[in-house]
Amino acid sequence: MTSQITESKICITQGDTLPIILNFHQDITDAVVAMQVRNEDGAVLIDKKVTEHTDAPLGKTVLTLTSDDTSIPVGMYQTDMEITFNDGTRYTFYPPHVGKSACFCIAKQITQEERI
Repeated sequence: MTSQITESKICITQGDTLPIILNFHQDITDAVVAMQVRNEDGAVLIDKKVTEHTDAPLGKTVLTLTSDDTSIPVGMYQTDMEITFNDGTRYTFYPPHVGKSACFCIAKQITQEERI
């Protein structure tokens, strides 16, 4: 897997799958984890929500970007991730610094399935 996640950037090859393993330090039962990727015009290119967690009482979940999700045009976009608890409390946790934005980079795919 050649994907990379840093504090301010997620890079992935176009059409690849990327499981993002998340660990919160609290119970996330009934919480919704959400991620969006938007282009420079603000249009949503990827919109993911996770409601079923790996181990909610221990704060463990996985947000998986599928091949369909990442089959968007090569380029640089903006992204963030947030968690909303069942009482309506919402926190943006990625990027981890207030006032900063995160880039979402789609790199060119070289190996492709032959289309008939």
